[in-house]
Amino acid sequence: MYEQWQALVFPLVLTSFIYTGSFVRKFLSMLQESNEHLGDGGNLSNFCIKSIFSEFIDWAVSNYSNISSWRNYFVAPLTEELVFRACMIPLLLCGGFSTYTVIFMCPVFFSLAHLNHLLELCARQDSSFLNACTVVGFQLGYTVIFGAYASFLLVRTGHITAPLIAHIFCNFMGLPVIFSRRSGIVISVSFAMGMLGFFWMLFPFTSPDLYNSRADNCKCWHRYCNWI
Repeated sequence: MYEQWQALVFPLVLTSFIYTGSFVRKFLSMLQESNEHLGDGGNLSNFCIKSIFSEFIDWAVSNYSNISSWRNYFVAPLTEELVFRACMIPLLLCGGFSTYTVIFMCPVFFSLAHLNHLLELCARQDSSFLNACTVVGFQLGYTVIFGAYASFLLVRTGHITAPLIAHIFCNFMGLPVIFSRRSGIVISVSFAMGMLGFFWMLFPFTSPDLYNSRADNCKCWHRYCNWI
């Protein structure tokens, strides 16, 4: 149970570094709203807590009966992690492929599985083939990057919980905010600092020692045994 708790918390905290720009933009937006509603005598912390809680309730209510939301936030992450991480990675590792080869090979299959969106976009009358290729091409590139990160989490931690919670969180947050015209360079600096923190803590937060109490009698897919 302890190891499962580690596999839930540390990858979530690590992934949140990527969204530092998004968090800062949200905070600045709430700060502006508080100035408009509270004036000089209001309590900023209480307003922020109430605003976050209210938005979460509204989101939960609006998405509770939405099939697409259940698919995007739960069904898709679970099935994709089971297929492309929990099943595919052990097969490749036990097949003799090196660790880094597997980490960068699985995302390619994971990315190609999203080619169905090309047909969906082309089927729309308001979307040209060139536009559809541009959108899907960007999505394929993004999924390759995320797939490599998710594969890294699974191999390093030995727990499917790690890439699964990261997948759900990224689907919920969407693309990281890199730039905002309203906030100027603040968002870009925040994003850059978050990415520095992410790469700085990438290996410490995924150290196999945090997730596995022993490294003997390991199977061929327990590559973290050799990564301590």
